[in-house]
Amino acid sequence: MPRFLWPVILLLMLVSHLGLSQSAEVEQARPLNELVKDWQKVLDQAEKDLAKPDVPDRRLAALREELTTMQLDARRASDEALPEVQVIRDELAALGPPPAEGAPPEAPTVAAKRKAMNERLAAAEGAIKEAELIIARAGRLAGEVKTLRRIRFTEHVLKRGISPLTPAVWRKAWSELSTGFSVIAQNLQQWRSSDTFARDARAIGWRLALGVGVAILLAFPLRRALIRRFGYIEVEAEPTYGQRLRTALFTGFIRALLPSAAVLALFLSLSYTGLLTEPLLAVARTALLSLISLFFVAGFSRAALAPFEPEWRLVQIHDEGARAISRTVNGLAFVFALDRVLSEIGTQFNASVESTLLQKFLFGLLIAALLLSLLRRSIWFSPDRPPLSPTWQRLRFVLKVLVYAIPVSGLLGYVALSRLLATQLVLTAGLYLSVLLLRKISYELIDDVLSKTSPLGAKLRSSLALSDDGAEMLKFWLSGTVGLLILAMGVVLLLVLWGAAGKDLTAWLHSVFFGFKVGNITLSLADMLLALALFAGLLAATRMIQKALDQRIFPRTRLDVGIRHSIRSGTGYVGFTVAAMLAISTLGIDLSNLAIIAGALSVGIGFGLQNIVNNFVSGLILLIERPIKAGDWVVVGDHQGYVKKISVRATEITTLDRASVYIPNSTLISGALTNRTYADKAVGRVVLPLGLSHDTDAKRVRDLLLKIALDHPEIRRIPPPVVLFKGFAESTRNFELIALLHDAGKVDSVTSDLCFEIDEIFRKEGIPIPFPPRNLNLNLNGEQLQQILTVREEKTPPGN
Repeated sequence: MPRFLWPVILLLMLVSHLGLSQSAEVEQARPLNELVKDWQKVLDQAEKDLAKPDVPDRRLAALREELTTMQLDARRASDEALPEVQVIRDELAALGPPPAEGAPPEAPTVAAKRKAMNERLAAAEGAIKEAELIIARAGRLAGEVKTLRRIRFTEHVLKRGISPLTPAVWRKAWSELSTGFSVIAQNLQQWRSSDTFARDARAIGWRLALGVGVAILLAFPLRRALIRRFGYIEVEAEPTYGQRLRTALFTGFIRALLPSAAVLALFLSLSYTGLLTEPLLAVARTALLSLISLFFVAGFSRAALAPFEPEWRLVQIHDEGARAISRTVNGLAFVFALDRVLSEIGTQFNASVESTLLQKFLFGLLIAALLLSLLRRSIWFSPDRPPLSPTWQRLRFVLKVLVYAIPVSGLLGYVALSRLLATQLVLTAGLYLSVLLLRKISYELIDDVLSKTSPLGAKLRSSLALSDDGAEMLKFWLSGTVGLLILAMGVVLLLVLWGAAGKDLTAWLHSVFFGFKVGNITLSLADMLLALALFAGLLAATRMIQKALDQRIFPRTRLDVGIRHSIRSGTGYVGFTVAAMLAISTLGIDLSNLAIIAGALSVGIGFGLQNIVNNFVSGLILLIERPIKAGDWVVVGDHQGYVKKISVRATEITTLDRASVYIPNSTLISGALTNRTYADKAVGRVVLPLGLSHDTDAKRVRDLLLKIALDHPEIRRIPPPVVLFKGFAESTRNFELIALLHDAGKVDSVTSDLCFEIDEIFRKEGIPIPFPPRNLNLNLNGEQLQQILTVREEKTPPGN
């Protein structure tokens, strides 16, 4: 969204909020009981009107709006009266309970105050209950109005009239059309032959010429120059989706706004001449709005499809399909614009029923033909693309059936049903594409705002101290939230499109957004969003404070690293606690109830839940501080492996032999923990000790080991492997090969490969790996020793 729109949107929201607040204050200036009396009169009149069998549709629409507005006003007034009831109850509680039977009576002044307060409480509670009855009664009557209007609408749509193929319809329409053209020609002839023609022509000539000149300048040269300068620019590589989306938005606006400004200039020049009568002015106004709609549809469809610039296309479709869709969409927009203008002409000049019927039928046929052209298989399928999915094929079949129903129902005399199908199908498809476009725009905007390459994204990352993982997580949640809001907006617009009343949706959204009751609990989406925004804002402020401590305050002090870390962590804990408590309070949850629950839990902890609570709190610490996370390679005591899941009680670790080990969270917090992938998740480490004989050339060994390590594809070149001469032992020289891997999961396999390679190369090079010396003591007597020597002499060949 362009930056200049944000202040406008915020200003409109502020003005609407102030307007609603002021209207609510004016309405609530009257007592609730007086408002209830007025509402009852309106409801009584509504019941009388609904009892009439011939109540007009205009009155039903007005009743629907009145009843829905009454429900909103009664709900708001009832909610605003609740604090007064609570104040009276608190005052009664301050007086204490009345004296028990047989006890001394209380002071007359106190008794009088108690009586007055009870009367006020009864009146306030009674008014609230009457308001609730008003809400229920208005809801029932609104339901009756809705049912009656739905029945009438169904009868109107399914009512069978004259078939458009009837010759009388065509004769009547042709006669009326011929008469209309004759009247127009006569009026023009009379005006040209009048005495005021020359004067009027001179008076309007320069205005009309100025309007036409401005229109031509805006519609052609300026638009072409802007698109060439800022539209499809030359790029070295294939443009990214963000570049294509921004270019499509810019070119779409240019193609739509400049021609719209051109026709607006023509309209203003004609309206200032004073030649247009009131009916003609209404027709010209409708033509202006229709042309603007046509320009916007044509501009943005061409911008998204880019039929002649395939590298800038937003949708994945072949060139011929893109051109066909662009032509069809432009044709639909033109047909709707022309139909709207002709309908306004018929309204202003009292067209006959036959002419209106024939117009709706013919334009319905045109819309059906264009929709069938849009559903052709050749548009969506090409030999170099994968085949159509079964879901899309079934959807095409359903859409074809609906499109074929347009001309069939019209030929059978159901012209209203035919036109409803044609209009709603096109508008629904347009709404669907608009929702998709808005979601894409929002995703690209969020991605650009949080990107490390953009100036704003770099500044946000630095201010919030966001890592790459944190930025990706924030991007995911923001994109999901915005996507859900856009989807909800699309659903609401779809309901309005298919006949839902705006006031009903307003009442429903008001109840959802500002509070609805589930039992004794009042849920409010507004409070939830406010609590979430408050929590996120305070956490962001806490991160900024921590960053300021690290970068601006701590470097100017002489505090050691441990104290700095403690202060920083304590600031984070305090900020999280404050944010959580304020968010809970915003939701309307009484913190005193939490204190009672905490007291009950403390008793349970004292009776044997120490270990469970210890693991639970340790799990929360692990989830907040994140010394380990899913996918890390950790070593805990005799166990090592990958973290699979961190729950509130224990952490599941998958060992290298695919076994699952569950380690209590308290062990991870209180004991020693090695996280080998904390700094870099993809890096593994191989440490291979070697013991060689004392007559081995140490430099030769170092070169061979480095060559073996560098030749392995899984070992990283940066930083390179190293060979350390660890020292001299009794019978060996000790070396150690250390290397980093691209994948921590291949430590064992790489270690085995290195051992095989070292053994083979050292054998070829004649580098022995000595055995440690051993002293063997044999306790033999003389006879045993003589037998051994005799056997050895017998087995020794002569001459050896």
